[in-house]
Amino acid sequence: MVSIETAGDDVTLRVLGSHRMWAVKRTIRFKRQQVVTAAPAERGLWPPWCRCPGTALPWVIVAGTYYGRGRKEFWDHVRKGKAIRIDLRNGPYTRIVVDVADPETALAALAPPASGPRASE
Repeated sequence: MVSIETAGDDVTLRVLGSHRMWAVKRTIRFKRQQVVTAAPAERGLWPPWCRCPGTALPWVIVAGTYYGRGRKEFWDHVRKGKAIRIDLRNGPYTRIVVDVADPETALAALAPPASGPRASE
């Protein structure tokens, strides 16, 4: 499970509890501008084949950093978890797939900030 914290344009993902051990990671930081898409993770989505470092127990947990052709992904997902998928450009990873307590709130936190009304001249 991961918590998402935002401060201005900065986004910090914090890996919680024992998942720190499984994912071999505590935090991931990136700018909100680097988010290409953020959506609920599709069913049947799997990480690339090369894991380093991390954990994979089939049908139980997928956690850690995964590499594939031109991709570097971070995963922290359990079988019954509520996962979101974050695709990044020029970030520490090309894709992040993590379980969160409330996907709707997490996705709202990753949305670009709404611009205020313009003052008429």
